[in-house]
Amino acid sequence: MMRPSRQNIIGIVGLGYVGLSLVKSLFERNFIVIGYDTDENKVEKIRRGHSPNETIEDSELVVINSSGRFYTTTEAKELAKAEVVIVAVPTPLTAMGNPDLSLLERACVEIAPHIKSETLLINESTSYPGTLRDFIVPLIKQNQGDGNSKIYFACSPERVNPGDVFYSHGNTPRVVSGLDDSARERVHAFYSEFVDDVFVASTPEVAEMSKLLENSFRLVNISFINEISDYCVSQGIPVREVIQAASTKPFGFMPFLPGPGVGGHCIPVDPAYLLQDAADKGKALPLLKKALQSNRSRSSQITSFLKTELGSLKGKKVLIEGVTYKPNVADTRETPAEPLFESLMAEGAQVHWHDSLVQNWNNSESSRVSDNKWEITLVLVLHEDSDVSELIRHSEIIFDFTGKLPMESGRVRLI
Repeated sequence: MMRPSRQNIIGIVGLGYVGLSLVKSLFERNFIVIGYDTDENKVEKIRRGHSPNETIEDSELVVINSSGRFYTTTEAKELAKAEVVIVAVPTPLTAMGNPDLSLLERACVEIAPHIKSETLLINESTSYPGTLRDFIVPLIKQNQGDGNSKIYFACSPERVNPGDVFYSHGNTPRVVSGLDDSARERVHAFYSEFVDDVFVASTPEVAEMSKLLENSFRLVNISFINEISDYCVSQGIPVREVIQAASTKPFGFMPFLPGPGVGGHCIPVDPAYLLQDAADKGKALPLLKKALQSNRSRSSQITSFLKTELGSLKGKKVLIEGVTYKPNVADTRETPAEPLFESLMAEGAQVHWHDSLVQNWNNSESSRVSDNKWEITLVLVLHEDSDVSELIRHSEIIFDFTGKLPMESGRVRLI
């Protein structure tokens, strides 16, 4: 295994969707990359050339592994060789829906003794404004091996869009900042090496807040269009045609599409960090709070709609098609399929699920569409390889949340 010297070496803490996408981009710009993760199974899988997610193909990983410019480790001490260290660990929610910084805290404590003087330390993990200044910096300094070393603290909230074949690190503008002028200059220079457009924010808090604004904006608008969709359905008005008509206005309108609720690691999560931070500071954000509540209650709204339309759901054979949070990505984090599954089960329905990209989910296996004649099929997500004709053939009635199924069969209802 290669052991590089400290020159043009980048350490990445966390080899998930964000971390591995960084590996790919930095490798393409001829950096030497050390990938650090505490998950031994994941590290071993990556070493064997098997990508754990869609941000990088197995064939690409094999090439990167064999280049001599990338190696993975579960030893934090290897980060001492890096001149830039990027923290890219998840910042999820607890089971109660509250912000959870435990993984970020653990990462900081583990790497702190091994971050050498003059290192540029960048946080890409999403969190509330002040995370770099008030959370990460104290943790690093408290756990440093050498309390006198000079570390340049900076941040650049990640903008990874899993499954996107067009936008990558290179052509997605990035927002960066640092605790002082030197850190801002260094983080700007670093990202400019592999990102076309870099915006330098005046403070880390501006950069951190910008990420929360981006996804809070999306949550509010998605929750709003779901509300509009419910109204249109009740009045027999085709909501997608309404959106198409409104989209002809060349200014002042941005189209959002209805669905079963929003999932993933950003949109339903980041607003919770902003709400918690605002509450801690005695500020109320009622519109954002309502949007988050609306998204979380979407499953019960759908279940109530089905009961109104079809009567009792007890004993009905129901198939949920698509349990990932978005098309063509095998990621089930915060998927709206989960609360919907539970809500339907609570009504006594016989609920099964199918997803061509997911074999095991919630301690159960993906059903075959042909296993039953489904009385109700709920199409939440369609992947490129989803068999639409099979769904129609084996379903009595389909409620389509994607707007992609053909209407000719007479069995499909758009939601």
